[in-house]
Amino acid sequence: MFIGISFDFISTDTKKQVITLLAQYGINKVHDNLFECFEFPVGRLGNLKRDLTTFLDMDDKLRIYQYPVDNSFKISYIEERKWKRLSFVQ
Repeated sequence: MFIGISFDFISTDTKKQVITLLAQYGINKVHDNLFECFEFPVGRLGNLKRDLTTFLDMDDKLRIYQYPVDNSFKISYIEERKWKRLSFVQ
């Protein structure tokens, strides 16, 4: 599965911690606040979200773009420390 991750963090410490975490998951930096992986295992997505949540503050923004998941394009984002998801089906 392809995933792309974009973020905007308030704290530079949070940014450093998240970049280190993403590298541990094999997710590569494309631009300053944009990371991607073309062969991310679907079964590890829940672990990634849980690990990311531990670093985030209330004002931080983070989105995960996923394709394909159940033959659709999904965007997961965190709002008030809860993950939400949008699905787009062709």
